[in-house]
Amino acid sequence: MGLVAGFGYFLIALGPALTIFGSSVAPKPFLILTVLARKIEKYLNVLATKLSKPQCNYLDRLEIALASGVGHGLAHAVFFGLSIIAPAFGPATYYTSSCKQMPLFLVSALSSLAFFLLHTFSMVIAFNAYTYDNISQKLFVPIMHLGAALLTLVNLLPNGCTAGVPLVFLCTALTMAYGGKIVWHNLGPHSLHHGYLHSPQSGSSL
Repeated sequence: MGLVAGFGYFLIALGPALTIFGSSVAPKPFLILTVLARKIEKYLNVLATKLSKPQCNYLDRLEIALASGVGHGLAHAVFFGLSIIAPAFGPATYYTSSCKQMPLFLVSALSSLAFFLLHTFSMVIAFNAYTYDNISQKLFVPIMHLGAALLTLVNLLPNGCTAGVPLVFLCTALTMAYGGKIVWHNLGPHSLHHGYLHSPQSGSSL
């Protein structure tokens, strides 16, 4: 049963990440390099230069942002998630004194999933924000990340995990919805039907 539970926790934490990586990132070697880039700040400077060139259309920038977000999210999930989930493959589970309703491994897996999605879609918003110099989007990303991080402290309260985990997912859902709204605004039904892509000068100002 430990093996089955451990595998389940692993899929919860990294299943969506592996799916996004396999379907959107892996087919393009350049995006794989984006995911694996260690010096992300230096690399983002290079990417920013690339993004300013006219031949890099919105879909290109979106793919780069997605790959960067996947890399950031995977690093977070592996560092903070797998290090805790690994013992779940053993014969027993573990509960904390503050959360007896959910195993620690399940809380960790769900938190890893939430922060992976948060990092991925935050990067989409951030790329759009700095490409089009949108102040509200620049502020949205760190504020939402800080809010989600602080909400994890709710798990330390008695029975707090039953509220803390859903609240973190609420931050993730808001980030995904906002990121989706930005993408839809830049592409839109007209763009999807006619193949039109916004230039950097006509990007989202949401």
